[in-house]
Amino acid sequence: MNKKAIMKMNDKWKDFRLTESAKLFKDGAQHGFDLTDFKPGGFKRFLKALNIPAIAKGSSTGASWSNGRNYFWRNKDIIIITANNPITGQYYAPDRRKAEKNYASYVGIETKNPEDMANVVKLFKQNTSYRKGESKGRRDFV
Repeated sequence: MNKKAIMKMNDKWKDFRLTESAKLFKDGAQHGFDLTDFKPGGFKRFLKALNIPAIAKGSSTGASWSNGRNYFWRNKDIIIITANNPITGQYYAPDRRKAEKNYASYVGIETKNPEDMANVVKLFKQNTSYRKGESKGRRDFV
């Protein structure tokens, strides 16, 4: 393969991971939060308000169960992805940090219906005590 062909291939695929594979709902909306703390019991209240079971389902590695590499909390219309399990406190890299309940670390939110995102973000903010950063329209952090 010559240099021109490689450059053409790289140009074609450069944004694939950031656009195609990262988006879980093709026509949905995304939102992200950096380093997030929930109020005591806030994460469970947040999930309950969205009718999402308080059990992590799936992982970023494709396993059907959460293997500690991000936690997926979902129903058919909304997916919440956290790097830490705010219910049990389990951190995605336990050798780097001890367990800390109510700490979600990085958070990504996706909604199947883009019109639902404003309400989800409002509920999220009502139940958190600290958010280091925010990315509207993208899951920049997880």
